Amino acid sequence: MARAEQAQRSSGTREVILETAERLFAERGFAATSVRDIVRDAGTSAPSLYHFFGSKENLVVELVADRHTAYCDDLEAELLSAETLFDVCQRFVRFVLTNMSKKPITAKLILSVMFGPQQDVPKKAVGETLVRSQEILQARMRAVTNGISEPRLVFARMMLVGMVTPAVLMFLTSDVQSFSPKLPACIAHRVVDMWADSHPICAWPTVSVVS
Repeated sequence: MARAEQAQRSSGTREVILETAERLFAERGFAATSVRDIVRDAGTSAPSLYHFFGSKENLVVELVADRHTAYCDDLEAELLSAETLFDVCQRFVRFVLTNMSKKPITAKLILSVMFGPQQDVPKKAVGETLVRSQEILQARMRAVTNGISEPRLVFARMMLVGMVTPAVLMFLTSDVQSFSPKLPACIAHRVVDMWADSHPICAWPTVSVVS
């Protein structure tokens, strides 16, 4: 019984550290948040943080992996029932905007790692964050289209992400969380138009397939 209680307390301490680090990283950024800041606000000690995570760098890797896994699982579920390119694009934009308003702290953590200054942030965390969400989007776009070249598919994905980025930056820099309900459809129409036109496209890097 004593071991079970100790394990429960240990698990609780670990989660408190994660939640506190998430809030501080989202508010201040990774580089501006110290181990001392995290343990002070979490009501624990530096040895406890090092026991669970080893370092601040490992902490942010585990935190981003945990939160981003949930983000990607929700994104994949949202896009799964989309049957047209327009629907994929509209659902993606709506998902990004809704996620920012419903989970602002988690969204700021993930988006600041993806779009913000990356000094001192472990590149592994950044790379994995970018890759899986992009591959989920690209895979669903591929599934609902036929006869379109892979370069155009990649270009369409990058155009879609590029058009939602201003809203993301407004959220990160100005705390704007409310956007026109017409925005998802507006962006989706632009991507679909580009998909069907005959204008040239430029090359973009591909992303790895998620296993």
